[in-house]
Amino acid sequence: MEIKLLGMRLENFMCYVDTEFNFFHLTKILAENGRGKSSIVTAFNWVLFNCDYELRDNPQVRRVVDGKSVDDMDTAVTLVLDVDGKEVTLRKVQKRIYGETVKDGVVVTTVNDPNSYYINEVSKTLKAFNEYLNVNIATFKMCSNINVFLNQKPKEMREYLFSLVDKTSDLDMAKSKSELAELVPLLEKYTCEEIRAMKNKIKKDVDDNAKKLNGQIEEKERDVQLKQAIEVSDLELQKNSLKEQIEDCIAKQTDNNKLMTEYDKVSSDILNLKFELSDMSRKANEDNIKARREIEDKISDKQFLVRQTEKTISETERCIELSKQTIESITGYLNAERKKWTEENNRQFDENSLICPYCGNEYSEDKKEQLRADFKKHKADTLKAITDNGNLYADRLSKEKKTLADLETELLEHKESLGMLNTAIEVLTEQLSELPQEIDVTATDEYKALEQQIAEKEQAMHKANDISAVKAELKAQESELRQQLSDCEAKIVASNTAMEEERLEELRNRQRDMEQSKTNAEKILDLLDELDKAKNEALTEAVNSHFGLVKWQLFEYAKNGNYKSCCIPTVDGKSILTTMSNKGNRILGRVDICNSIQKINDITCPVWLDDAESLDESNQSKVAQMVDGQTIMLIVDSKYKNLEIMEG
Repeated sequence: MEIKLLGMRLENFMCYVDTEFNFFHLTKILAENGRGKSSIVTAFNWVLFNCDYELRDNPQVRRVVDGKSVDDMDTAVTLVLDVDGKEVTLRKVQKRIYGETVKDGVVVTTVNDPNSYYINEVSKTLKAFNEYLNVNIATFKMCSNINVFLNQKPKEMREYLFSLVDKTSDLDMAKSKSELAELVPLLEKYTCEEIRAMKNKIKKDVDDNAKKLNGQIEEKERDVQLKQAIEVSDLELQKNSLKEQIEDCIAKQTDNNKLMTEYDKVSSDILNLKFELSDMSRKANEDNIKARREIEDKISDKQFLVRQTEKTISETERCIELSKQTIESITGYLNAERKKWTEENNRQFDENSLICPYCGNEYSEDKKEQLRADFKKHKADTLKAITDNGNLYADRLSKEKKTLADLETELLEHKESLGMLNTAIEVLTEQLSELPQEIDVTATDEYKALEQQIAEKEQAMHKANDISAVKAELKAQESELRQQLSDCEAKIVASNTAMEEERLEELRNRQRDMEQSKTNAEKILDLLDELDKAKNEALTEAVNSHFGLVKWQLFEYAKNGNYKSCCIPTVDGKSILTTMSNKGNRILGRVDICNSIQKINDITCPVWLDDAESLDESNQSKVAQMVDGQTIMLIVDSKYKNLEIMEG
């Protein structure tokens, strides 16, 4: 597909009122800064891609005068294109529609900017408009703007570049190189990623287990040496003695448990007596607690009503403030309509309009009468429209003032209710303070008698505490003896060194096997790195075959010596993404990428070249030679006070 930009018309667009431009195969747009060069690029992008010259979506394109947008005129851009030899007109129009809505009692002005689309003056939906050229929009952007492709993330650029070439499989690459033959049987079953993951896991498992295994070997070597010095007969005597001590300890604990059973009943009696004391106090305070609770519940209910009333007062005050703001706003609108009516009423017929602007002769009397009649009718219609609109505002103002008066009355009523509630709370609080917190029953004879019984039984429990301490001591003694017995039995088992020496040799064999498996895994990982290197070099060569000036660096060495992914376009060995290369090469490189993507997608379309003043005449000629299709250069030149478009 071949697309050329023949012409463009800008209406109420950014800095342009109504301007038309023609374009050539090589077009130069010259002007000093701030004269509308970028607006032309934005116009092209706005129609086709809905973005500005910096590729920002949904730009504000309506013309602004003295800080205010020009809303009484549609914003529109018309593109005249040559598509495969056929002239096509694309037009995008943006209207501005004002409306009003009420939010929280306030009239809010709304602004809407709907877009309309036309192909050869026939209205189209956005979908049909975008599909007309039968070109993917993302691809079209990359083909027309030299910065689009490089604005992507490196990963996205790599994916696109790799999609251009046929990739040799890892298995085929390994078969083609004898030094990689050991990888072939593995690649027939697994992917490179799976093989690398398995071998890295082997290395990790070996490293994770090596320290633990070394510790086990050292411990086992010490055990073998120690067992050779152990005397088994002495250990058997020690074992029998410990068993006798444990049996004696168990017998003493049995006697002690009988005494503890007797004291458990005393403890139960103490708990029952204490419950009686508590119940005596509880019954004495039931009526008092009930009375206090009733008053507290009433206070709580009143406090809840206070909070609700305060909330209602706050909300009513907010509504009053909003109503006042609305009245102020409507009053402003009404005054504005009155001013518009006065201005329109004072407007007089222009007698100069009775003279033809082309020949300078006066119109005929019939024509003059018609012009005067049209003026009077238009003026009368305008005054009626303003009057009708003013009456609407006046009606709204009257209603809003009524609303404000009602709100202020409600506010007074709510405040009176709040005062009455606070007074009631004060009365209830005073009543509550007159009731005792608790009725004291400790001075009664019945209460003192129960206290005496409890004291006598607690005295008897002191002996139980002594018995309990002896019980705990015997239990701890038994536990210590059993631990000594366990240690003694373990030493008897340890006296047999033959089993331990066999285990030691098993551990040493396992250590040797683990080290060999790590060595084998590292070898395979090295071969995978070599495979990656060969594959990456082949991919890079295949990708670069699609480009002329630019050479892509798609892989680089990391600090650990391994390959890591990158995506760096270079010209003369220097990256065009940094200032390491000169600005001319950076621009030429971007032009080459843009033109190459056109060839890849079989598209020829206009290429927009900003900052072209950075190119000398030689490089500007190179650009013209590099680009197969139309080239449009934006050049900053202080000699051109007004924007000028010329054929290059």
